[in-house]
Amino acid sequence: MQLKPPEWTSDAIIYQIFPDSFFNGEPYNDPPETLNWGASPERNRFYGGDLRGIIHKLDYLQKLGVNCIYLTPIFDAPSNHKYDTRNYFKVDEALGGDEALIELVEQVHVRGMRILLDGVFNHCGVEHPFFVDATNRGKESRYWKWFHIDSIPVVESPEPNYRCFAGYGKMPEFDLSNPQVREYLLGVVRYWFEKADIDGWRLDTVEYLHPDFVRAVRETSKEMKPEAYVLGELLHLGTSWFKGGYLDGAMNYRLRKYLLSFFVFNNIDAKTFGEKLYVLRRSYPDWANYAMYNMIDSHDRPRITTLCNGRKEIVRLILLFLFAYPGVPAIYYGDEIGIEGGNDPDCRRSMIWDERLWDRELLEFCKRLIELRKTSPALRKGAFIPGVAENGVFTFEREYGNERVVVCLNNSPVAGEYEIGRPYDVLLSGSARIDSFTLSLDPYGFAVLRKTRGSDRDRKKTGSQR
Repeated sequence: MQLKPPEWTSDAIIYQIFPDSFFNGEPYNDPPETLNWGASPERNRFYGGDLRGIIHKLDYLQKLGVNCIYLTPIFDAPSNHKYDTRNYFKVDEALGGDEALIELVEQVHVRGMRILLDGVFNHCGVEHPFFVDATNRGKESRYWKWFHIDSIPVVESPEPNYRCFAGYGKMPEFDLSNPQVREYLLGVVRYWFEKADIDGWRLDTVEYLHPDFVRAVRETSKEMKPEAYVLGELLHLGTSWFKGGYLDGAMNYRLRKYLLSFFVFNNIDAKTFGEKLYVLRRSYPDWANYAMYNMIDSHDRPRITTLCNGRKEIVRLILLFLFAYPGVPAIYYGDEIGIEGGNDPDCRRSMIWDERLWDRELLEFCKRLIELRKTSPALRKGAFIPGVAENGVFTFEREYGNERVVVCLNNSPVAGEYEIGRPYDVLLSGSARIDSFTLSLDPYGFAVLRKTRGSDRDRKKTGSQR
C-alpha cells in the first residue's frame, strides 16, 4: 500500500522544540530544584519550560516564518527528555497537562501552522505501570510477554536482564511481535489525533521498530487524518522504509553527515559531495526525497554554531543549502539566533529570550531564507539539477514550471569566477558580484539567482578558481 506524503509538506518549514528548554509559561508547575534559566544544562534537572510557554511564543515563531512545530516527547515521564514514558495517555503535568496541549494545537491551527508529536514506541520507562507489574509479578503478570525479559527476578543493575534501548536500563523495550502491544500503541496514535487534533508523528528510533508496526502506525494515522505526516528517526540509509508504505519521510541524518563532511570538516571536496548527494537521492523514491526532514542538528547532536567554531560564514552556507535543497527544512530551536551547544545535554541549553544576546544578523538571514523558500515554487517543489562541483564550489539548479533558480556556494578560502550566461535576477547574495554575465564569489560567498523571463534556457556552467 503506497500512501503519498501530505501535500502540505512541500510548503513546510519545521521548528523543533525541546519543551523543557524553550520557555517557562507556568512557573507554578515547575519540578523541584528547577535550574535557573540560562544555567548550564544538567542531565537530570529541569529548566521548567512548558507547553503554555510555547503558546506565549507563537507570535515569535510566526514572525520567524516557520509553519510546523515538532515537539520532543511530552507524555508523563520522570526525566526532562521524556523518552522514558510512564503514561502515553497523559501529557506531563510539568508541561501543563492535556489541556495545555489541546490549547497549543488550537492556537497553532488558528495561525495556519501544524504540530507533530514524538512517538516513542520502541520502549517505555521503568516506571510504566505495565513494566512495574511484570517486574513485581513475574510470569503471573499479564504484561510479562509485553517485554523481552530474560529471567526472574527482574533486575536493572549491575546489568539489566531485559532488553532495553541502547543498553540503558531505564528504557525497557516493548515486544512489538505481541499483537496486544501493537494494539495498545496504535491506540495511543488514535487517541491523540482524536483528543488534540495533532498533525502527525515523528517515530523515535524507527530502525528498532518492526516494519509491519511502522506501516500500521502510518496507515492508522492516515485513517485518523488523511493529511497526517509520519516520519522516522533514520540514522542510516533506509531505502527499504520507503518501498512498502512504511513512512512519509525521515530525519535525514545521512544528509547531515555529508553536509558536515563538506562544509565543516572539509573531509570531502565538492565533487565527492555531489556524488554522495546523487547516491542519496537515488536511494529513495523521488517523492520521498521531497518529504525528508532535512536538519543540521537536533536535541541529540551538537549545535551547528558550535560545530563551526563560531564561523558564521559556514553556518550561512549550510542553512542556505538546507533551504534550497529538496526536502523539508528544519530548524532546531535557537539555531536562528546562534545558540551554542555541544554534546547532549549541552545541546539542550535554555532558549535565549534576551534579544540583546541574539545574533541579529543570523536571525535576519534565517528569516530571509524562509521568505525566499515560501515565495519560490522551484525551491519547494522543483527538480534538482546538478551544476558545478569543483574544489570548494558547489552549484545546483531547481526548476519548476517557468521558474529556474540557481544556487551557488563557495565553501573555499579562494575566490571564484563563473560565467552564468544569460541574465538572472539576484534573489539573495553574500560576498558575491555579477558583472555582465559573470558571477564572482569571494571566499565563502554565495548567490541565489532566478532566471529572468524570456532568457535562454541553456546556460554555460563553467568556472575557474583564481
